[in-house]
Amino acid sequence: MQQAITDNKLSVVADNMALISSTCSSSKDLRNVLSNPIINQQQKLNALLSVFAQVDPMVLNFIRLICDKNRENLLPDMADAFLTLYRTNEGIQKVTVQSAVKVSEHDEQSIKQYIKQKTGAKSIELHTEINPSVIGGLVIKFGDNLLDTSIAAKLRKLKKELNIA
Repeated sequence: MQQAITDNKLSVVADNMALISSTCSSSKDLRNVLSNPIINQQQKLNALLSVFAQVDPMVLNFIRLICDKNRENLLPDMADAFLTLYRTNEGIQKVTVQSAVKVSEHDEQSIKQYIKQKTGAKSIELHTEINPSVIGGLVIKFGDNLLDTSIAAKLRKLKKELNIA
């Protein structure tokens, strides 16, 4: 990360790490190749270099270093750790919102303002997920916080109260 800051490539490297993270999480075959002890280091390196040929040379050197140290199976975790450090450094708060239906643009803006106010973050990286089991309302996760205003949570609470009584 320090080298990326020094070379004024932090946002480019962060975008590349996000690409690596999303590719590794979406490709079971790639994860299997990286964790397979039968496949030798050079084959793994060649696979990674061909999959990520378009990334910045600094990131390619990082991939080569990881493969040289026989740690290629940790690449997705390293990419995620880099992104966490990047967000902290840049004052970006990652927020996940679950709802039963698509969240409106107005509601997204309201959520962003609320999170900025609560955390003091400079910007918000908002990810929305549609989860029918929420039934209604929202489940908002940011940092170590969870705001569950879903109908499903209210029903669970009511059920628990009725079982105790």
